[in-house]
Amino acid sequence: MIHKIIVIDQRTTVGQVLYDDGLVPLETDLLTGFISALSAFAKCLGEESIEFKGADLGDNRFSLITRDHLTYAVFQDLFDNEPFARLALKEIIDIYHDELLTMNLALEQVRKTITKEITNLIETEYFPVNILKTINNEIEEIIASSGLNFDLMFLSSINHGIIQVWRRPINPSIMKQFLDIISKIPLEMSWMAEGKTSNYNILDLNDDIMTDFEAWMIKRISSTSYFIAGRALTNNAEEQKERLSSKLSLIFEQIAKIIEKALEKEWIAMAQSG
Repeated sequence: MIHKIIVIDQRTTVGQVLYDDGLVPLETDLLTGFISALSAFAKCLGEESIEFKGADLGDNRFSLITRDHLTYAVFQDLFDNEPFARLALKEIIDIYHDELLTMNLALEQVRKTITKEITNLIETEYFPVNILKTINNEIEEIIASSGLNFDLMFLSSINHGIIQVWRRPINPSIMKQFLDIISKIPLEMSWMAEGKTSNYNILDLNDDIMTDFEAWMIKRISSTSYFIAGRALTNNAEEQKERLSSKLSLIFEQIAKIIEKALEKEWIAMAQSG
């Protein structure tokens, strides 16, 4: 999902935030300076208007679009549907560019209604991220008290990519496997995909061979385009091996119900306010 959108005046290298979901702690000034340098480099090569697919920074990616003397930067999750994010950015540029072009970003603040309208535009297309602030602690408690070692647990959208990651680091190859599986499941189905519990041997500190057991699962959130997915490990007990998948299923059911309830509450509130 999109985390930040920034507009930068290349004449002054001053930038202002057009959208920020508050989920990624990133200094705007640092990102602005970096983007200004890239745009200046492009102009040295004779490019008056650039579209730059961007660079990967950890688990995130940024892309640039320059129009006239303004550069727009979108900062999003690495595994997002990038074409969708760029279309959203171009839509914002088409709507607000003429107004932003007349402003001196070093002296004038972008009017609040612009940022509010952009937030509404983006978050009606995406999962309402504001509900995560109220349910993340409850979900974290379920994961932490499960007794399982989750090396990956995330919430995502079939169309738009990563929404929330509860367990990191993201392993790119594993994440791609999950998203490839999801892309092949018909959206109209209500499904839960479950991987077979597998085992492999490792050495402990005393050079004794231990067996670790692995299981993964993907669960759709109700009939929405959202799903939760994760992989868990446990070790050295046949009893745990047999119970791992059922335990994982229970955890996914609990988390899904929390998200479903929060979504329903949010949608009712939106309908009443509309």
